Amino acid sequence: ETVYDIDVFHIERDFDILTNLYSRWGFRRHVDSLIESGEDLKTAALLMLDLDDLKRTNDEFGHEIGDLYIKKAGEIFLHAFEGNSICARVAGDEFLVLLYNYESKDVLRSKVQELCNNLRETVFELPNGMSMCMSASGGIAWYGEDSSKMAELMTCADFAMYEAKHKKKGTFFEFDEEEYKKKLHKNQCSMEFYQLIREKEVNYHYQPIFNGKDGLVYAYEALMRVNFPALRSPDMVMKIAKETNKLSDVESITMFKSVEKYQNLLERGQVSEDALLFVNSIANVCLSEEESKEFHEKYSWIQPKIVFEITESEQMDMDMVKRKADMEGFSGMFALDDYGSGYNSEINLIELNPKFVKVDITIVRDMDKGPDKQQIVKNIVEYAHNRDMLVLAEGIETAEELNKILELEVDLLQGYFLAKPGEIPPQISEGAMNTIECFYKN
Repeated sequence: ETVYDIDVFHIERDFDILTNLYSRWGFRRHVDSLIESGEDLKTAALLMLDLDDLKRTNDEFGHEIGDLYIKKAGEIFLHAFEGNSICARVAGDEFLVLLYNYESKDVLRSKVQELCNNLRETVFELPNGMSMCMSASGGIAWYGEDSSKMAELMTCADFAMYEAKHKKKGTFFEFDEEEYKKKLHKNQCSMEFYQLIREKEVNYHYQPIFNGKDGLVYAYEALMRVNFPALRSPDMVMKIAKETNKLSDVESITMFKSVEKYQNLLERGQVSEDALLFVNSIANVCLSEEESKEFHEKYSWIQPKIVFEITESEQMDMDMVKRKADMEGFSGMFALDDYGSGYNSEINLIELNPKFVKVDITIVRDMDKGPDKQQIVKNIVEYAHNRDMLVLAEGIETAEELNKILELEVDLLQGYFLAKPGEIPPQISEGAMNTIECFYKN
């Protein structure tokens, strides 16, 4: 192998032919050597840049023009940071620059701002006689502060660049660790959500609902439980389901899994045979015909006991609600959940015409301490009882709240003071039963 061959090999390995900047491999080798030398880099940062609209330029004018765009950008990056910098083209439209030996962050930031200005002022001639200004978006990661390892710095700078590309092209964002952790958590939740949907990895606990007259179990509410490292709440499951158009999957999993487990409890005698089962249902989606048929075949003997619990929604699809009520084997009973917290409470109540109205926990909380909340409950009870509806107070946590609820003639009771949810639902607490018995004795 000749010296000439070796030199050509080194050039092709270490440098990008189009721009004469370092290649990715040459950049890493040169930077690693600089860091390993122990030289004091003073204030240093890794800058990752991405040319804006290169794909559109290639698509509209051809790759020759795109190559000219890349080459011109490389010249600007090289001259903008002459001296204390190592500059590389590491992908089609992606560049890396290590800036070091600056006196302060502000001085370094001013150099980056100069680059932005130079790009905006550089006019790029197009084949059709038109021209456009050049633009790049970038991310900055501070050496030592964000990381001292090049691989981690690249991850940080890449994240900051992504933020710039999607929030305000043509700008440079500094790495924000808090924002990074939020996005990392969101991505983790998203992956776990798809695993939940795919594997149906949910559990259900059941919270008893008691008759306000005698404290006996009237129903159970099935409550979803998720236990992933990041995805830990039903609220997060619903949020991601809405964002990803997977509400129908959640509805199907909820119906099948909650009733499957409830059937096991019934067979073991761990729940009351006469009790109803409240299942949280999404107002605007319904089981498919195939799912409805399968459900009926498996659980026809439980179906008459199922109550669809619908949370208040500004856009309740009544056609979908009717379809839900008309599914074969179901009783067609509905409970309107969180009543009093929604935007269209009264309209939803009229249109749904539920069998049960669940007073929102924010109204129940501390209702014994003032007349305003009590008046709201009085109004709900009067309206409901005149229309053969039952009123359920959820979230009861004290004997005082329970006493006031009973005084206002609420029919059904639910809350931690009476019984917490469990895989095997517990009996009513001694304190709650005593409160009910004392109320009726007096």
